[in-house]
Amino acid sequence: VEIDERGGGKLKTLLRALCMKQDADIVVADIIPLALLLSLRNRGRLLYFAQDYDESYYANSIQRFFIQAFYAVGLGLLKIPVIAVSSYLGEILRQRFGASVDVVTNGVDTNLFFHEPDPLLEKSKMGRRAIVVLARADYRKGFDIARVVIDLLAKGAHADSLLVWCVGDACPAAFGGIPFQDFGYVDERRLRQLFSSADLFLYPSRHEGYGLMPVEAMACGCPVVTTRAVKVVEHGKNALVSEVGDVKGLTDNITTLISSEPLRDKLVAGGLQFARENSLATAQEKFVRTLARLF
Repeated sequence: VEIDERGGGKLKTLLRALCMKQDADIVVADIIPLALLLSLRNRGRLLYFAQDYDESYYANSIQRFFIQAFYAVGLGLLKIPVIAVSSYLGEILRQRFGASVDVVTNGVDTNLFFHEPDPLLEKSKMGRRAIVVLARADYRKGFDIARVVIDLLAKGAHADSLLVWCVGDACPAAFGGIPFQDFGYVDERRLRQLFSSADLFLYPSRHEGYGLMPVEAMACGCPVVTTRAVKVVEHGKNALVSEVGDVKGLTDNITTLISSEPLRDKLVAGGLQFARENSLATAQEKFVRTLARLF
């Protein structure tokens, strides 16, 4: 279904989904309202590709009610088949709506994400340890938590040995005096260089369907400090993991990581192995096999 981003584009897309029979052998929808509308004219060849739990996008209780209703009708009543990107997400859909779910975990593109440090970035660190932070207005990504964590680090014993590299939205100068550089939105090549040149990636997310960005960091040999919202990581094996919103835990994990070279080496090795075992090529092969079995 072609999405028209001009005026009324999303509404037009939904109306086309409702009224038109798609000229395809398999129709894939990745948001539940679209999947439900498409099911009216495309039963038997429709797949819902679940990359997140759509209810999490909304704070308004009325909106959340309608999303739950869409799930209940589409997955529970109409039994639209589902491929979910993580076991955690698949289990949510099974338990809440009785969905028929196959899990095909997301994969990292190892042709794009691999260890490639940038000598100029490494030189710019001037002996400091660089922390990559994702700046997003999206509350779920936890940038507000990252800022509090950095502020706490600025008051600790390692403050003079740290700097922050921000990617994403405009990054305010609010890191407790720790030097920072705002890279803004970067392409895959620049992100690969940042991850490869940094000493850790701080990702204090509140909610993830899968959590691809930490895996991209792993593929570049960058240790990850994150939360239990990222279900694919294992504490002490390929990342350091805290409870969601646990500012002290995240701060302590960063302090532990930058104080222990053997721990860093262990996390780097574990992350690289996880990335190799969960490549995009492997995910694509499994996705195709699953489609062939379902349809």
